[in-house]
Amino acid sequence: MDIMNIGKNIAELRKAKGVKQEELARFVGVTAQAVSKWENGGVPDTELLPKIAEFFNVSIDELFGRELNTFIDIQDAILRDITKTKVDDRISRAFELCWMIEQSMYGTIFSDPERFREEAKTHSENDQIYSQIEVDSGYTEMGLFNRMQYFLVVPDAKNKDKALLDGIDYPEFFKLMSDKDIFETLVFLYKRESFNAFTEKLLIKEMKYSEDKAKQIIVELLRLNILAKTVAEVGDELVEVYQFARRPSFISMLIFAREMIDIPNNFYVNNRSRRKPYLK
Repeated sequence: MDIMNIGKNIAELRKAKGVKQEELARFVGVTAQAVSKWENGGVPDTELLPKIAEFFNVSIDELFGRELNTFIDIQDAILRDITKTKVDDRISRAFELCWMIEQSMYGTIFSDPERFREEAKTHSENDQIYSQIEVDSGYTEMGLFNRMQYFLVVPDAKNKDKALLDGIDYPEFFKLMSDKDIFETLVFLYKRESFNAFTEKLLIKEMKYSEDKAKQIIVELLRLNILAKTVAEVGDELVEVYQFARRPSFISMLIFAREMIDIPNNFYVNNRSRRKPYLK
C-alpha cells in the first residue's frame, strides 16, 4: 500500500461514481477544498478513512489501492449493506442497489442512492419514468419513479420454446383472466388481509354473487390452482372450505399488463441494442 497514492485513488473512485467533490465533502464532513487537496497529492486524516470508504462502498484497503478478490468483496459489501439496514427498509434499499446495477450495465452512473432518494421526492405517484436495457444476452426493465417501482432482469433462456411456450395453454388462461367476475374475485382475494379459509358464502356476501355463480368461480380458481379445497366438520356436517394461495406473480402480471396497455415512453436509461428475436 502506498499512502501517497490515496488521493489519486479517491479521485478515480469519485469519477467512477459520477459525483462531485462537494458531495463527497458533505458526506465526510469536510470542505470541498479539502477533497481537492487530497486529489492533488494530499492525504486525508486517518479518522476520516472509514467515512470515505463508506461513501464509495469499498474497504479501506481499496482506498490505498490494494486489490482484493472483486467478486467476494462485492458480495461482502452487499451483505454488509443490506444487513445493516432496518428490516422494514431492506426492500427499498435493495431497489436502490438494483438501480446502481442498472446504471452500471449502461456504462454510466447518473445517480447514487442518496441523490436517488432525493429525486424520488420530487415525483408524484402518477409519474411514469422507466429504465430499460435490451441486449442480445437478455433484457432488464425497471420502474423508477412511477406508480409501481420494480426491477426485472431476464437472461435469455437457452430454449425459449421450452421455457415459455411448451405445455402452457395461454389462450385458456387469458380467457379466464378476461372474465370480469373471475378477475374481480381475484382482486378481492388479494385485498384480504386474512389467510383464513372461507366458504362460497364469502363470495355470495361480499361479491353479491348468486350461489351458482360463486360455485362456478370457485371451480375455475381450483382449476388454476389458485384455491385449494379441504373439508371441515362444522357442527354435525361436513363443509367444503377453500384456502387462497396468494402469490406475488399476480401483482407482477398486473404491472406488465398495464405497461402493455399504457406503454412507457419516458426513460431515464433506454438502450435498445438487441438484434435477436425474443422468442427464437
